[in-house]
Amino acid sequence: MLEHFGLGRYGDPIDVMGYEKGFATLDRMLAPGGTLYLSVPIGRQAVLFNAHRRFHTTTILEMAEGSLDLRRFDFVDDAGDLHRDVDLDRPRRDPTLGCRREGCGIFEFRKRSQ
Repeated sequence: MLEHFGLGRYGDPIDVMGYEKGFATLDRMLAPGGTLYLSVPIGRQAVLFNAHRRFHTTTILEMAEGSLDLRRFDFVDDAGDLHRDVDLDRPRRDPTLGCRREGCGIFEFRKRSQ
């Protein structure tokens, strides 16, 4: 759902920061030690207006930096192949993960205890 926030497609107001606000809300709702599973379109970062956003993996990782730890990362590339338990440094080195069109990133985060 994060890729849709702020684009107005579902009657929500246009808000260029909608995805950041949505992520912050998920973070706020998550209890310490809780797990957040998040899947979003990945590849070259873009807004496909009134449809969805496509994220660099680094955009998601940067939003999580303050309070969430990345535990696992999987992705489906734009050829439809599933890559399981990807080296956690790889998304930082290659934010598109070779997706020329659009893949799906599957992030598993754990909320840090205070």
